[in-house]
Amino acid sequence: MWPFGAAAPPPPSQLTDLDAARDVGQVLVALAAAIVGAAGLVRRRKAPLEGFAHSGGSFLAPDADDVVRSASKRSSELFAVRWAMVWIASVVVVIASAAYDWWGRWGYLVYCSACAAPLVLRPLLLPAACDAKVPWYERHAVKANLWQGIFGFVGNYWYTHYFYRVLKADYTFEAHRLNDVPISMFCMTHAYFMFYHALSNAAIRFVRTRYERGLGRLALEMTLVQGMSYLTAVMEAVTIAAFPYYDFEDRYSALVYGSAFYGIYFLASFPMFFRMDEWSVAAEFSGSGAAQWRYTLKYAAVDAAACAMLVLCALDFVRLLLGVELFAPH
Repeated sequence: MWPFGAAAPPPPSQLTDLDAARDVGQVLVALAAAIVGAAGLVRRRKAPLEGFAHSGGSFLAPDADDVVRSASKRSSELFAVRWAMVWIASVVVVIASAAYDWWGRWGYLVYCSACAAPLVLRPLLLPAACDAKVPWYERHAVKANLWQGIFGFVGNYWYTHYFYRVLKADYTFEAHRLNDVPISMFCMTHAYFMFYHALSNAAIRFVRTRYERGLGRLALEMTLVQGMSYLTAVMEAVTIAAFPYYDFEDRYSALVYGSAFYGIYFLASFPMFFRMDEWSVAAEFSGSGAAQWRYTLKYAAVDAAACAMLVLCALDFVRLLLGVELFAPH
């Protein structure tokens, strides 16, 4: 018997999309309440952080030409968001028209590569004005692409198998594959992740520039990252639900629990990616101003690899907790 004499709830396999929407909504409301509550307990800045015009908080990096490459970061983030509006619109058209039905493996590869290519090629071939006279390896977008390229590669090559085993997911469309993962998904992931992390950077920057440094702000940032991680995972799950060739054994579990599982990626990546070329980090920690802070291409590679390992360990801890065999055929 279930507690208090009530009937036990149905297993997840018998729950509907409406049940999933209700339960996801409850989680998101709880996370939003926690963020608002944490924000109410943190002291706001009385004076603006060095390099920022006011103390009310800023979503954008300063448009300053400096060693930190703040203007370069601003340009990179804005382009990632603007380009996302284009490729997201194209995804809507593709899903609505079911164009994928006649693509074949080369069609998937060409389309997904086209979504990612401008992000990779623009800083090398058509750099922003603030990057035109800067060596290619010092441009923020180049470092961001390397960071996300490493993280996305590990995510597809390794993490996808956790979805195969833990959530009983599978890609069923015809595709070129690497380690049983469609290569086209490596490319599409890059477009998604560059967009997600541009938005998460803006949210974390707002907190950093609006509130005084301390344990309260740290608690707020941690709560914010948790909320953004789950929301990001939920929104992606909802938006790809109409694509029939990414299957789950149980849609309810995939949306409610799978979003939490996927959100583990971003618990580590959002704050770690944020520190790259970040003026608000430099201004608080460099001692004599942002000019001492310099984030190189090497640091980008090391940070991305470290983040990828953290996420891999976290996913495997969950797998062990659930008693799922990783190397069994899926």
